[in-house]
Amino acid sequence: MNISLVSSTKESFLCVELFRCLKDVSVYKITRLEELPNKKILLNLIFFDAALGMEEITQQIHLYQQKNQLVKWLIINSTEIQQSLQCLQLGASGVLNQVNEKTLQDCLQTISNGELYLESDFVQILALRQIKKTLLPFKQLTAREYDVFCMLAEDYSIQSIAEILSVTIKTAFNCQAQIRKKLGVKGQQQILKLAIKQGLVKGKVL
Repeated sequence: MNISLVSSTKESFLCVELFRCLKDVSVYKITRLEELPNKKILLNLIFFDAALGMEEITQQIHLYQQKNQLVKWLIINSTEIQQSLQCLQLGASGVLNQVNEKTLQDCLQTISNGELYLESDFVQILALRQIKKTLLPFKQLTAREYDVFCMLAEDYSIQSIAEILSVTIKTAFNCQAQIRKKLGVKGQQQILKLAIKQGLVKGKVL
């Protein structure tokens, strides 16, 4: 199996060592897919480090898929639910955050079986977000306001929120204003505190 780890961070070298411990696996650590030492190498799986950012990941996977067969890929080290969701919407085969020998083996086995790999913590937060939006206090929010609330809790800027949700900056600002009014929160810290308390993002209650 040929695996590529696309990352620009030094921390990712730990992942490379874990990959090399696996049997029948060749791993290529690069910062861009164009850097593969042999252009004829066909990758079975690509791991993208979330630190690359969505724009870079999207561009690289699209370029690679235009020149090669559809390859399975996933994202690692993503602390943002929204970023993970975006990757899944783009066709990622999974999200891997707790990278160790066991989770890596589980991940490879799950993906080789044609299934989606998601860690239990990630699944729990996704499930809670679906449930909580129908309950108080979030029941007061529109679907779009709820999405904006979750993204604000993950510290996205208004401009980024507008771009991701394909709305104007004015609309994003209006949603923020309605969120503060309906939920009685005054700023970023209170939004984060409420989101953590409700289990919508990871972290300890401030």
